[in-house]
Amino acid sequence: MHGPLGDPMSANYFYTNGAATLEEFEEEIRAFDAAGIVVDLRRAWCERESQSRSALERPGMQSMLRRIRAGDTIFTLKLASLGRNVRDVLETLERFKALGASAQCIELGGGDLLTSACSPAMLTLAAVSQLDYQTRSLRMKESATASTELGRRLGRKPTLSASARTDILASLRTGASVTEIARSFCVSRQTIMRIRDEKLTDTVESQRR
Repeated sequence: MHGPLGDPMSANYFYTNGAATLEEFEEEIRAFDAAGIVVDLRRAWCERESQSRSALERPGMQSMLRRIRAGDTIFTLKLASLGRNVRDVLETLERFKALGASAQCIELGGGDLLTSACSPAMLTLAAVSQLDYQTRSLRMKESATASTELGRRLGRKPTLSASARTDILASLRTGASVTEIARSFCVSRQTIMRIRDEKLTDTVESQRR
């Protein structure tokens, strides 16, 4: 829900994401009131967008941002309303800052998050974002190392040659297990079973002719 453009003077805007019903939105309004903030419904946006979507891609957020002017203040109850993860929240706050607006989050005490680039809240968010990035990078490196140690090829597996398929079928006829053959050729068990089943199908079709 939103209203018309405000007057030339600075204005307060309100944004939440997650309220599923009108009753829940009214509860959010009461929470603002309890914090001493009077909500102008003409400048209030309530969305229920999936957390898989970037905050800046939400229709309501985009609509609100088109109305923001330098000196305006954006209020939200929870930091989670401003993004799907820490990095997304930071990007949203950076957009507010670029527009010359300030931002206040009630659950963080209501102070301006953008007073300074070195504000405690911004420093904490930046640190957590960097930690998340480094952790994901380490997990990817560990996974790649483990795959290499197991003899797996990184990226798309190459197609087995005709001679390799012949050797696999020969191994199956001698009674070797699917798991054993898969390890020998550095492929999955599913690949070996697919070759086996394809051969069986070809044999059955040949017998029917």
